[in-house]
Amino acid sequence: MPQSQRLSSAIPFVAIERPACPKCKAPMMLVSIEPARARGVDLHTFECAICNQVLKTLAAYEDPMKSKGLGRWLQGDLHPPQ
Repeated sequence: MPQSQRLSSAIPFVAIERPACPKCKAPMMLVSIEPARARGVDLHTFECAICNQVLKTLAAYEDPMKSKGLGRWLQGDLHPPQ
């Protein structure tokens, strides 16, 4: 899969808010997620299916391997296979 089409595993897909088109106010579609220059930031590109307006936004995310949730998960009820 090309780099520009990868979805960040740190943000559940349903958690990505679909903005309203600034031109016609219709809900926009997420068309790509690309890594931005800054670490921990992705560039989200949205496109309007009605008027073809394009909107690009920066979205910060937490590295899943460094998240607090991972530590709690690893310290939880995990057991090796028997």
